[in-house]
Amino acid sequence: MTTVYLIRHGQTLANREGILQGHLDAPLSEYGKRQAELVGKALSTANIDTIYSSDLDRARKTAEAIAKYHDLEPILDPRLREIHCGSLQGKTMEESKRLYPEFFESLKEDPLNTPRPGGGESYIDLHQRSVDAFEDILKKHPESNVVIVTHGGVVRCLLAYAQGMLPDPSSPTPDNASISVISFKDGKLQVEKINDISHLAELYEEMSPSSQKDTYRWLN
Repeated sequence: MTTVYLIRHGQTLANREGILQGHLDAPLSEYGKRQAELVGKALSTANIDTIYSSDLDRARKTAEAIAKYHDLEPILDPRLREIHCGSLQGKTMEESKRLYPEFFESLKEDPLNTPRPGGGESYIDLHQRSVDAFEDILKKHPESNVVIVTHGGVVRCLLAYAQGMLPDPSSPTPDNASISVISFKDGKLQVEKINDISHLAELYEEMSPSSQKDTYRWLN
């Protein structure tokens, strides 16, 4: 059996402020660095064979916090990046809706196939490249325990794929530094866990959870 641990990167300041990052290379906040350390500790006792990561800094640094417990070097794959938001990158959802009303009207009509303005991707674009990367990883690492550190949109796409569904752009974004688990056995995918944040409990005892807005919930 192959077990895949899907990890969303730790919090960035842009997450906290509700800014669409997409392919922008935003670093982890101090809170996000602590989240990354805690997800690393949570997986420190797992027998991890390989670690893959988006090449964006926020994912890579989270992956490195996990990798140090396993004497591994994360393998960077740009196919694991968040959806490219085109002209919306660096803006809040509220700003984006004010500046690009036609896009959001089109999104209501066809949420999966409408590309983000200014050269961005559609949700189907994100889904296809995420699944391509995931399938390649499964082929390369049979009977292994694999960590994939990526972004909220990719996690949603891969969880949907494992359940035999297309992604739902209106579904909630997984929490920063959350753990979701997919198993692959006898040619079948099975979702074992979704959005586990129990390892972050000590942070939540010290302060309220991140005030981040659910930035990537495209449809209300």
